[in-house]
Amino acid sequence: MKRLPLPTVLMGIVSPVPAIIFAVGSLFSTSAVPGMTMGLVEYAALLLAFSGAVHWGLALDRPTLIMGARRDARGDRQRLVRGALPLPVGWLACHATFLGHVTIGLAVLLAGFFGLFLAERAAWRRGELPSGYLALRLWVTSVFMACLGLAMLTRIA
Repeated sequence: MKRLPLPTVLMGIVSPVPAIIFAVGSLFSTSAVPGMTMGLVEYAALLLAFSGAVHWGLALDRPTLIMGARRDARGDRQRLVRGALPLPVGWLACHATFLGHVTIGLAVLLAGFFGLFLAERAAWRRGELPSGYLALRLWVTSVFMACLGLAMLTRIA
């Protein structure tokens, strides 16, 4: 597969900046900085869905695989699921947070990011991802999980 273009790498590196701002803002009381935790949840849910959409796009890039023309139809279905599942996970986290279950929303996102990374690592081992993609996703996932964990700790403490 091709290497990642430089603009993609740069955008991936800076993509956690809003999450860092929201996470640091969530350290303060809700009355002092309203909506910081909700902003973090919303942004993380969007990035999780976007990350899944990458796999959806990679699967659609090879339509003969989706139509079952190859023997690896199971792998193709896994790629489509890997692409589609992060969206409802992100929605569930947003909805739980909106209903006042902030800790649950943060936990759902932590699980979503961790699960997607494990699935991506398995896909990378099978040669399904471009060179450098897993390293970029490790960076993004680590920063987002740290931000979500920080916000969760401030809610628990």
